[in-house]
Amino acid sequence: MKITFGIFAHVDSGKTTFSDQLLFQAGAVRLPGNVNEQNSLFDCNDIEKERGITVFSEQAVFQLGENTFFLIDTPGHADFSSDVYRTLDIIDYAVMLISGTDGIQPHTETLWNLFHTRNIPVFFFINKLDRDNADYSQVLAQLQERFSPCICDFKSLQDTFDATDCNPEFPESLIMAAAEEEPAILEDYLEGNLDFLRLRPVLLSMIQNCHCYPCMGGSALRGDGIPNFLSLFSSLVNTDYQKGSPLSGRVYKIRHSGDGERLTFLKLTGGHLSVRSLLNTEKVNQIRLYSGHRYTTVSQACAGDLIAVTGISSLKAGEGIGEASNASEHHGSAVLQAKVNFDPAVSIQDILHAFSILEAEEPELQVKWDNSLHQLTIHVMGRIQLEVLTDSLLRRFGITVSFSSPEVLYMETIASPVMGYGHFEPLRHYAEAAIRLEPGNPGSGITFSSECHVDRLPANYQSLIQTHVFEKEHKGILTGSPLTDVHIVLIDGLYHIKHTEGGDFREALYRAIRHGLHKAENILLEPYYRFSIHVPSEYTGKILTDISKYHGDFQPPSTDGEMTEITGTGPASEFMNYGEELAILSHGTGVLALDFDGYRPCHNSDDVIQKTGYQPDHDLEAPASSVFCRKGSAVIVPWEEAEAQMHCLKK
Repeated sequence: MKITFGIFAHVDSGKTTFSDQLLFQAGAVRLPGNVNEQNSLFDCNDIEKERGITVFSEQAVFQLGENTFFLIDTPGHADFSSDVYRTLDIIDYAVMLISGTDGIQPHTETLWNLFHTRNIPVFFFINKLDRDNADYSQVLAQLQERFSPCICDFKSLQDTFDATDCNPEFPESLIMAAAEEEPAILEDYLEGNLDFLRLRPVLLSMIQNCHCYPCMGGSALRGDGIPNFLSLFSSLVNTDYQKGSPLSGRVYKIRHSGDGERLTFLKLTGGHLSVRSLLNTEKVNQIRLYSGHRYTTVSQACAGDLIAVTGISSLKAGEGIGEASNASEHHGSAVLQAKVNFDPAVSIQDILHAFSILEAEEPELQVKWDNSLHQLTIHVMGRIQLEVLTDSLLRRFGITVSFSSPEVLYMETIASPVMGYGHFEPLRHYAEAAIRLEPGNPGSGITFSSECHVDRLPANYQSLIQTHVFEKEHKGILTGSPLTDVHIVLIDGLYHIKHTEGGDFREALYRAIRHGLHKAENILLEPYYRFSIHVPSEYTGKILTDISKYHGDFQPPSTDGEMTEITGTGPASEFMNYGEELAILSHGTGVLALDFDGYRPCHNSDDVIQKTGYQPDHDLEAPASSVFCRKGSAVIVPWEEAEAQMHCLKK
């Protein structure tokens, strides 16, 4: 049996120390690594060692009996959550660490929402119980109240568990929970006939179906509770990967070795893969099993294996292979962007080459070069990520850069349907497109359909137009921000049997989209956060005032004892730095959790539009005008006049 599990936690909860201890207790390493001593198996990057935080997800493999376990240690800081999201696509189980002294923290809540939404089985481990102010029972109660009553106390079972002993101490709450799944369990318990072998199948089912989330505890730093946790955990997980099934899998991450060789990390969920096998018409040169930065090579990998392959350059992080060829659904979108400042003496080719490698490893960066402005921008999650990128560029590529302060990523859409026309007819070229732009559902992005009959425009040209719709990011006309939540409908199109080439419809379509936007009622969108604030009740009034001041909305506060929970939504531009204000206001006792909650109409669109100063008519890369042929010469017709000269049927 092969099991992949991830270790997750809020930053500084002891997650990497816990991961190192698991490897030690499993006999995979001679001594447990230590983050403070910079010898952790997982934090093997120089940046991670110096900062004492996990920046990049790392994996390890170990054996317990006949079973193979693949462990993934994930970043705990929200700025590096993209690695966390991709890890969720490939794990069978999650282990979430909670600090026994701090309890639920902002990133803890975000992680739980992700697990709960995706129905991922979770084991909890309350850490740092060796500290005087740690309280296992209090944190467990907090988890049960805030997350789920199905979080079950397994600590007494953990403390007495022995894989060779079938009669550990069963907590009564666990028996009651199991009896709800299988009533005969209670009868066996009362008659004294219940042992672990009888209870195990019920627990396996409950855990896999997210009806039970085991909670245990100890100290990762001292190794307290780790051996029994590992033994109990390994007894309560199960998978059924089939080697004989068709090949399927998913790309978990892209990395580059010290000599620049590209490594494609895969989780195989079906079938098998061998050296010299073809993936996307490319040959697999080598298959590696990694533990930290060390690896062993194998000639073949099977379903359930977590591997890295060399020789593959076309696959991207998140993409599937074989039967799982669809891309994964990713929810970790960056809502901030930053400009890259660099010495003009540095070759732009060198800059773009370095960022292309970083973007392959972190697709969320979405590196953009504006040739007209000679400006490079990237998408980011926060300031810490920018600091790490600065270090990485210097260490890996010898390039010194700085970044502007992160700014919110705006988007644009339309309020109602509108027609758009584009004509492209320089000498010996011809194409015309008529489209209808319609408002799409929130979060739908750009979608396409056709109402054009093939008698009017052949299917091959319609397919070409559809390809052009999705081959680039279209700009809005208010700020030049990306266009989203728009459905593009092909209404009509014209071609010339002799002079039409593929690129002609690209030009006609792009001009039709811009033409329609100039006629439409355009809406500027901004990202919103969903927030959850936990503070002592004495600060409630001030925080509600702040939320209103920052254009947020909130639900009626919920009070429990001396603590109050406030939930709501607000613009990312206003709330992105509110955590710092809350910490000062509450003297460090308040907890703020932020989750991306989609895009909504901008609360101060006039100010943003004026500040941006975008002039759509001067954007030479996105013209709304059409090109007609007059007396053998190309004539540019402004968008205001172009519609009257179109050859298509007017709608």
